[in-house]
Amino acid sequence: MTSELLLPSWEWKRRYESPPDNLVETFYIPAFARSITYDRAVGFFSSALLTVIAPSIDDFLLRAGRMRLITSPANLSDADLFAMGKGEDIRDRLREDLLKAISVPVSGQLLRDRLSLISWMIAMGHLDVRIALRELPDSFALFHEKIGVFQDAGENWMTFTGSPNETSSAALRHSESFPLHRSWLTEDQRAYADDERSRFDNIWDEAVDGIRTWSATEWIAEPMREQFGVRQPSVHTMIHKRTAALSEQDLTPFTINELSLLPSLPLDLQLHDYQREAVNAWLRGEESGRGTFAMATGVGKTITALTCATQLVRLSEQTNKPLLVLVVVPLLDLVEQWKHEAEWFGWRPAVCHGEMTKAERDRLFEVLATARLNTGRRAEMVITTAGSLTPRSGSSESASKHLLQRLLARHDGFLLVIGDEMHSLGTPPRLAALPERATFRLGLSATPKRHGDEEGTEALLAYFGQPVATISLKDAIYKYKTLVEYDYHPLRVDLTDDELRQYRKLAAKIATAYANEDEEAAERYIRQRNRLVQHASGKLVQLRSLMAAGLRDETHQIIYVAEGKNPETEMQQMSEVEAILRDEFAMRVATYFGETESSDRQTLQNRLSEGEVQALIAMKCLDEGVDIPPARIGVFMASTQNPRQFVQRRGRLLRQDTASGKTHADLYDFIVLPAPDPAGTAESEKTLIGTELSRAVELADAARNSEVRYSVISWAFEYGLDPERFTWMNLQAGDEMEVWIQ
Repeated sequence: MTSELLLPSWEWKRRYESPPDNLVETFYIPAFARSITYDRAVGFFSSALLTVIAPSIDDFLLRAGRMRLITSPANLSDADLFAMGKGEDIRDRLREDLLKAISVPVSGQLLRDRLSLISWMIAMGHLDVRIALRELPDSFALFHEKIGVFQDAGENWMTFTGSPNETSSAALRHSESFPLHRSWLTEDQRAYADDERSRFDNIWDEAVDGIRTWSATEWIAEPMREQFGVRQPSVHTMIHKRTAALSEQDLTPFTINELSLLPSLPLDLQLHDYQREAVNAWLRGEESGRGTFAMATGVGKTITALTCATQLVRLSEQTNKPLLVLVVVPLLDLVEQWKHEAEWFGWRPAVCHGEMTKAERDRLFEVLATARLNTGRRAEMVITTAGSLTPRSGSSESASKHLLQRLLARHDGFLLVIGDEMHSLGTPPRLAALPERATFRLGLSATPKRHGDEEGTEALLAYFGQPVATISLKDAIYKYKTLVEYDYHPLRVDLTDDELRQYRKLAAKIATAYANEDEEAAERYIRQRNRLVQHASGKLVQLRSLMAAGLRDETHQIIYVAEGKNPETEMQQMSEVEAILRDEFAMRVATYFGETESSDRQTLQNRLSEGEVQALIAMKCLDEGVDIPPARIGVFMASTQNPRQFVQRRGRLLRQDTASGKTHADLYDFIVLPAPDPAGTAESEKTLIGTELSRAVELADAARNSEVRYSVISWAFEYGLDPERFTWMNLQAGDEMEVWIQ
């Protein structure tokens, strides 16, 4: 994005006054020309305004611009609303009012042209409309707030409030004035702009007591199309170039229907060869429309999956059968990420999770109802967390009573289920919640196998299908160059004398339990030993050394700490690490764990990206799906034996980010080992050590300093590990390690 396309490139005024200012020429046209989103809360809206800023609207949409509009009813007065009271028919009256406004004949080809463009905006998800009213104890009144928010691709935004309605008369004929607040100027300006943007968001999300909104987008989509037709943004050279670039990708099942009201491939979509091959393998494989993408974190699984989903739209059109796409994700953080990417393809997803607003709940009902219609838009998407899809265990809630399960059961068209981070869906309740009637199925994961759960893994692959595309981490880094290279630093942590004595006692108890065939006792002692290793005090010593050696001055760090409490001190490692970094090294740090509110999580991710926070101290919940591309230093204090966790954690650090100048990543891995026993290492102890070191060898194998694996292999020989059992001990220069995901 060049600088002239960003908001700061225009000479904006602090205040606009008409007269003498021409609001169209000096404000609206340059604002649309530099923005990718426009949010507007306004008492009254007229499509006639779009006729006087016509070229800017086309360019705005060609840059994938999106608009959200909150407005009052067109033909109802306060007196009408007072007479209606707060009966259940208010929604129908609002809908009738809108349809009445749409049915009014329009004169002039230019206005009809703009209205047909609005039809396209609504159909393709570039315009969402909500009707707002002031809610009083016994009735409603008109909504008269006026807030405008323009934002560009560089995350600059500006807001205006005050006089003008969104009409051509207000822009050209009336006496109007308003102040302009810009986020990129001073702290005061940014604070004003932030407050006004937040006010709009809160109204949109129905988070303001006393203001009620109704989603009107679905009400007007089909009537607008019937009344005015559909016109895409004006085609110019840029579109021809992008279309040609896409056709050159030679993705055989692909077509572009430029006038479709359904989701379609973005004009600026650029797929890697392996993504095209994956889509074709899924579409044309032995189980057409079923399969798993076992792709390393960061290689574009989401975009590849959305390409698959969008290709099925053609089948829906050809067979005149509606398509519903259900995306199931493990974490709330991923819901918004998927929604954002899906909107780029023209989907207008509904979301389902435990923190839904009323507006989101209404939207969910609308989408699932629309997916069953015989006319109009007939390709819909719902993005849900696995928890919201799964009836609660131990309760009387059955699938027939569960909201989402009940709504899904009514769908009799095509159904595609996409399981993101599919390994998280392998528990019996979550497996049972996956729709058995799904026509198409697609599983996504860097690590589709479930650690220590072969039965769950087999059930997942039976549901989604066997891998049809596999991209290893080394291919992603060195062949396709979609991830950055990294250096791996294994740091040996020794147990103290007291910890070693406790370790040996537990090892003896484990051996005795196995000898007595008491697996329950053995598992209990193994958990105690793992807890001892996770909270070894030498980890804090090693952390202090790392920080003193220079890491204290670095930014963009993620520090993974152990779960639970230290068995000796009852302190959480997270609290201990936070105190060390904050108090001893004066670092700017923040904690990030399961109980962190979703809104706070995004704030913390942004603060880390901007360098305001040097390090996030994370407990498990930064494993899956969360994108913080600038993060480039990882400190693995948690000695996880779960391959999925360390693969996911490594992937978090390898995202490309040219904006921050990131060229590579550094991974510091704390490896806890007991002192070698002169009497020989017990077999149960060898298993623990072998698992710990195999993780280290795999992390070293894909690093640019892969020779460090020989140091790790030498540690294995110290404990008498058997090279025939731990085959990675035999690796020589140039050998390929059989990594876990393959």
